[in-house]
Amino acid sequence: GPMKFIDFSKYLQRLEETTKRLEMIDILTELISNLDAEEADKAFYLASGYIKAPFENEKFNIAEKMMIKIIEQTFSTPETPTIKEEIEKIYADTGDLGNVVFELKKATKKYDEPSISEIHKNLSEIAQITGLGSQDLKISKTSNLLKRVDPLSAKHITRIILGTMRLGFTELTIIVALSNFLKNKSLVSEIEKKYNIHPDIGFIAKEIKKKGIKGIENIKMEIGVPVLSQKAQRVGSMKEILEKIHKAWAEFKFDGTRIQLHFAKEGNSFPNKIAHDKETQKNLFDSKESKFFIKTFTRNLEETTHQYPEIIEAAKKQIKADSVILDGEGIGYNKETGEFLPFQETIQRKRKYNITETAKKIPFKYFVFDILYLNGESVIDKPLVERRKLLASVIQPGQVIEVDDHIETEEFEKLEEYFEMAKSQGLEGIVVKTPNDHYQAGARSYSWIKYKTADQKLLSDSVDCVILGYYHGRGVRSKFGIGGFLVGVYDKDRNVYKTISKIGTGLTEEDLIFLKKECDKIKIKDKPKNVEMNKIFKPDVFVEPKIVVEIGADEITISPTHTAGFALRFPRLIKFRTDKNPEDATSVTEIKDMYKKRQKGK
Repeated sequence: GPMKFIDFSKYLQRLEETTKRLEMIDILTELISNLDAEEADKAFYLASGYIKAPFENEKFNIAEKMMIKIIEQTFSTPETPTIKEEIEKIYADTGDLGNVVFELKKATKKYDEPSISEIHKNLSEIAQITGLGSQDLKISKTSNLLKRVDPLSAKHITRIILGTMRLGFTELTIIVALSNFLKNKSLVSEIEKKYNIHPDIGFIAKEIKKKGIKGIENIKMEIGVPVLSQKAQRVGSMKEILEKIHKAWAEFKFDGTRIQLHFAKEGNSFPNKIAHDKETQKNLFDSKESKFFIKTFTRNLEETTHQYPEIIEAAKKQIKADSVILDGEGIGYNKETGEFLPFQETIQRKRKYNITETAKKIPFKYFVFDILYLNGESVIDKPLVERRKLLASVIQPGQVIEVDDHIETEEFEKLEEYFEMAKSQGLEGIVVKTPNDHYQAGARSYSWIKYKTADQKLLSDSVDCVILGYYHGRGVRSKFGIGGFLVGVYDKDRNVYKTISKIGTGLTEEDLIFLKKECDKIKIKDKPKNVEMNKIFKPDVFVEPKIVVEIGADEITISPTHTAGFALRFPRLIKFRTDKNPEDATSVTEIKDMYKKRQKGK
């Protein structure tokens, strides 16, 4: 039968208390075995801190301040006039509002024991409250929910609502647990393959729980469900590219933001759930002739459709197909000079409230370099050469959507010339692809290689790091409250972040203000358990490992004190990468490779 949320909370607690990946897998395997099939999806959304799959954009919009109001309302009685101070004291001690709720609730002996599905239903209702008076309604509904449940459940529910559920496992950990549950370790890659084209771990867990591995046989790519992007590997030199890919297919690399576009024209290829889904109807757009369904996603699976009004308009005119999924890069440009704008300026569109105004100031191009789906069928198993022919036949000429140029060559000189051309246009570099390969959703392999124009005397490439905390400024900088920050890289095998550098130079006032604001949104009381660092680098403020920054450096040196085993020499901030997940940061293995290559090259 259905599991009670109080029992589910005990699993969450066990997950919170371990940092060992194998132990997490065991706990998750046991959880799957004991769940009812009908609630498996809800359990995994909640354990990951969501209500639905992340791309379905179901958000609570309840921030810290509002949560404190909710806690006040939950625990204040005529006998507790000082509850506000008590909340502040526990919060200052523990740095976590979930812990605050747990502490205040510890004494409660009487509570209901609702099922996972009941709690999920309550949380969905809270998230869907909008419009006039919605704040008060959210506060009272959430407060009533916290009053009903036991202390441990209340703690985890608080974190789910705030988006601070950090139990330290990823979707891949759940996939391994699912294969354990099926008592067959070799199924990991089969499940992962389905996840890559349909990244909804709750749905996959539910189907597997119901019908075993057969349950996911029929999962197909579909319009409205993002596909995980293929990513490029980096190399240290142009020579190395042609060692790996003999016949090179090269494209310009734009310093923009990755956009996956889903498009369907009214008719048989409309996503089947449109008819009865009010969420989906936000993505219906009309033109004189017909209705269109359009969505765009980032590579982090976030929906961004309404940031790109010009892509929507262009798609209606330029796409000649019943349905497509396109992959490409969006980049702003300067109307007067035709020059492309750096990524920093492109993403201002995200920050600006008034998108249509910004859209006029920063016009936009969408360079499409791949097609993953056409007229109801996935095409990712066709070779790139064929996919590109399909792409060319689908996109009509126009101002906004352009099919990215490319050259095909086996000659080093030609490739170098093309790279120089990219450089002269102020672009980031080139991406070289294997013409006969299929599209590898979710993979990062040498099928695609990126080579950037980072200054030759620097490392031949920059490093993507994750911010782990910051230091209060000294002197002039103390007025910003931030003077420098600590960054790390990702150790894939152990699912932990390791430090590689402290950065204090090359930061503008603007950078510092933006950094502090972003860091303070995710600051935490203590070092997260998935971060390994030497005490000497302890920052004044810890943050959860979320923000990715691109760092340039002169070279990589061996370091006895940084836990990555390496340090960056003369590091400087190049830019913020809001389009990247922390797991996509440069890995410890890649740093090791970069170091070895430099030694060889000397």
